[in-house]
Amino acid sequence: MIVTETAPLIGIAAGAVVAALGYVGKLGIESWREWRRAEAQSLAQLFKLQALLRASRTAFEVQRELARRLEAQLKNEHANDLTDARGLEGLFSHSFSRFGTEETELHAVIRAYTEHALRPINEAMAEWLRSDFRHRVISRRKNVREIKLAELLNQLDEHLLLWLAKYQTWIPGQLDHALVYLDDERRHGLRFPDELDRAVEDVLAERTAEP
Repeated sequence: MIVTETAPLIGIAAGAVVAALGYVGKLGIESWREWRRAEAQSLAQLFKLQALLRASRTAFEVQRELARRLEAQLKNEHANDLTDARGLEGLFSHSFSRFGTEETELHAVIRAYTEHALRPINEAMAEWLRSDFRHRVISRRKNVREIKLAELLNQLDEHLLLWLAKYQTWIPGQLDHALVYLDDERRHGLRFPDELDRAVEDVLAERTAEP
């Protein structure tokens, strides 16, 4: 009689254990899936930043090449009147009223890159930084590469804040201005963190290589 009464209890207990294990397993699977979704979103964020950094560097390098070309033309044609010019922007502003047709066109293209390439890219990066809730935070749980990235992202935030502020007072309504530089002869602000591109690549390589 005892055996007969105990057997159903054992069956009930076993069923409860199985149900509990199934529930725990389901929670584990859901947690894993949530982690994968968060990881995918985080990686997508980093890839987006990488694309913005590449676009920024390309626009800057092309603009810099055009600026150097205009500098050479001005120094060749107005060599005796450029002793007081400081840096590329100073040179352009100083010579603006004496530009020839080719120099005017070149200056306009250089200015257009500032207005319609670098400014939108910098605004997009600033928005990226405002929406980032993971990569800019420095914590003990992060490795050396991730900490380095966080430090550089915070430097980028400071640089962009100053760049966009200078843009607003430097470009609109002032046609003789074409460049927004912070770390030139005038020392108007903080330079762009040059190591950031590599830091993003290193973190992406590390995280995409993980199983």
